[in-house]
Amino acid sequence: MLKSRIIYLLGMILASNIAFAQNLQLYTTYPKISVSPGEVIDYNVELINNSSVTRNGRISLRNLPKDWDYEIKSGNYSAEEISVLPKERKSLNLKVIVPSKIEKGQYRFQLIAQGESSLPLTVDVNTDGKSSSEFNSPQTNMEGSAKSTFTFNASLLNRSSEAQVYRLGANLQPGWGATFKVEGKQVSSVNIEGNQRKDVLIEILPPESVKKGKYTIPLFAQSPLNQSDLSLEVVITGSYGLKLTTPEGLLSTTATANRNKSIQLLVKNTGSSDLSQINLNASAPSQWEAHFEPSRISTLKAGENQTVTAIIKPAKKAIAGDYQITLDAKNNETSDSIKFRVTVETSLLWGWVGILIIAIAVALVYFLIRKYGRR
Repeated sequence: MLKSRIIYLLGMILASNIAFAQNLQLYTTYPKISVSPGEVIDYNVELINNSSVTRNGRISLRNLPKDWDYEIKSGNYSAEEISVLPKERKSLNLKVIVPSKIEKGQYRFQLIAQGESSLPLTVDVNTDGKSSSEFNSPQTNMEGSAKSTFTFNASLLNRSSEAQVYRLGANLQPGWGATFKVEGKQVSSVNIEGNQRKDVLIEILPPESVKKGKYTIPLFAQSPLNQSDLSLEVVITGSYGLKLTTPEGLLSTTATANRNKSIQLLVKNTGSSDLSQINLNASAPSQWEAHFEPSRISTLKAGENQTVTAIIKPAKKAIAGDYQITLDAKNNETSDSIKFRVTVETSLLWGWVGILIIAIAVALVYFLIRKYGRR
């Protein structure tokens, strides 16, 4: 009988201790997670008071692996002891910093509300390494002509707990170019704080002689601890080229004031892609007239050329001498222009008129001398 009472009392005491231990409870949604070396883990933790009285909990971390670090905050303050009203809860933030130099494996530790509750936490470090980083872009493929500049938006994440300086580079084929810009400035390296990210603007410039096709652009961000790679793809749809010249290659002619002058020109497609809607324009001195026939070429296939005529008309009172006109051909992809010298000559009609006037004047003088010379 006495033995039964003792067992009953011990059971009551044990039940009382269990109930007491559960008055404060620690809770987090993700007690087990996987990370890479150098990451910072943010746990959102709730401290719940299940009792009918206000309770204080001294918060600490137990069995944290060597070289790991942590910080506990409630609101904006570091917290060691937290008071919770009856039937309410307080939010905590536990930040655990995983070292960069760590072996792959599973690590366990506990968050403790001293004398009240224990929250077991497990971290799986899924890769070996000194540190890790991420170099990526939301769009890794672009297409355009050989004269295009291909602009990619990328980001570089430093997953380590310490600041790293990354050298930015590219393994390019001859003739290709790559530039990196951070915060609007061209750079060859970038400094990133631990567990921070920076945006990187990448500009890829192909050589003008590049052929149609797909090209892989290997990029890298290299720190003293590791290297992260990014592969971009550029699709060259073709090159665009246009040349405006004369059949003989001469860029000069003669003209007469107030008279039309026709100039034969060649429009050549020097690229590897067809051209469409090529507009032809002429710019001449004041009071001159200048235009093309035809004024537009609908389609010009790659490697072909078309003959056009530029018609110019010097001003009526143009003085004899050299003048310059500008002739250009352009569409949305490419253009070309030439400076053409026009030498304006005096009209032969006016020369004959001048000779006639002189002859009349001489004849008149001769007549006057003959008629009045003896008086």
